[in-house]
Amino acid sequence: MPVTGNKSLLSYSLSIRLCTDGFSFLVHSLGSGQLLLQESVHCEHGETMADVLERGFQLPRVRGRQYERVILYSTSPSTRIPLDEFRREDMLAVYRITFAGVSVRPEDMCFQVLPNLDVVEIFTIPAPVAEALRHYYPSAMIQGLYGTMLCQVAEMQQGSTLPVSFHAIVLEGGLMVAVLRHGRLHFANVFHAPGNADILYFMLYVWKNLSLDAWHDSCTLYGADEDLYNNVCQYLANVDIRELSI
Repeated sequence: MPVTGNKSLLSYSLSIRLCTDGFSFLVHSLGSGQLLLQESVHCEHGETMADVLERGFQLPRVRGRQYERVILYSTSPSTRIPLDEFRREDMLAVYRITFAGVSVRPEDMCFQVLPNLDVVEIFTIPAPVAEALRHYYPSAMIQGLYGTMLCQVAEMQQGSTLPVSFHAIVLEGGLMVAVLRHGRLHFANVFHAPGNADILYFMLYVWKNLSLDAWHDSCTLYGADEDLYNNVCQYLANVDIRELSI
């Protein structure tokens, strides 16, 4: 008799994050949402990033499963433009103007539509890495990590009556700040912030420059520890903590 209904607990998703020196692999159960594996593979002398990715795919606990969903997330610098102004043929020029010091090739360019924000995220992925990914998993998706996080933030804010919402996402060695006004993206940027003092500094810097109200406007922290939460509460009255699923 065929089994119907909920997804099997044996259904898996594979998330891969491209970092500066390698890749992080995360395997989740689609049935329970449980994180089953988190493992990193770092670049060794003489290896290309495509070589590192292929080595990661050979990890016994990675290759020993079949995946319903495979996503590679880029952590490259990214920029956003309004959806109605986006032109694929202009991506490279826009990226080079925004990040003048970053070397990028046309074949490395990627984009991701953020439909709930009406913007397009422009980012990069090395073309050989994309080719290696599709060799092993032809249906794999490539997304920008920061754009995907912005989508999740926007989804959480749907139905909110707050005119302004401030979101601070703690990253590994960094911070992403996003501000929504009436559900639309007003500000988004990523900062190098290795410690809680740096995170607090950039949060308050953006808060002040956008003339937000410390008593009435809301602040949501993602991935923050108790120490950071307590420090932020010394300056802002309405602070909440949540987690993103990515």
